[in-house]
Amino acid sequence: MTEYYFDIETQGEDPIHDRIVTIQYQQLEGGEPVGNFNVLTEWEWGEKEIIRSILEKGLLDVGWDFVPVGNRLRFDITFIVERADMHKLHSWEPAELKYYLFNKPMLDLWPVLVLMNRGRFEGSSLTSFTNKRSASGVVPTLYNRGEYKEILRYIQEERDALLDLYQEVRSVLSTLGDRRRASVGEG
Repeated sequence: MTEYYFDIETQGEDPIHDRIVTIQYQQLEGGEPVGNFNVLTEWEWGEKEIIRSILEKGLLDVGWDFVPVGNRLRFDITFIVERADMHKLHSWEPAELKYYLFNKPMLDLWPVLVLMNRGRFEGSSLTSFTNKRSASGVVPTLYNRGEYKEILRYIQEERDALLDLYQEVRSVLSTLGDRRRASVGEG
């Protein structure tokens, strides 16, 4: 299994009308980043090309070669699927999409954030539990102003915050899992 930190930034929340601004990913080993942090930018390559690049990495393949790790992955995957279809890079029959959604391995921190927030959805953002200063809603404004360096700064800060939380969650839940497994074995 090859885990990758994975995230996208968009012009808005509607995958039919809003473009993908950036796609970022980095390989992880044991929850730690290895190799380059790759940021594919729409303003340099165009949306179609950055989508083509992430598809070539295997994001939309059901296998274990690209296991995304992130927050609100359902949002990111939906955007990629819709925009890839729009650019005629990848299209799905309903049964194929259903198979993908049921079988694609991914590690999404969003449910963990909800549980950390005592089961409440409201207030369960990454910003609430990390040192991340800005919410992703700032990206469309920065993009429209052409403030690309600020978008890249935001992306780096978000990656660092998510990976810091991911490493801590892995440690805490591994310890809990070991304790629970041991108590089941004793019972």
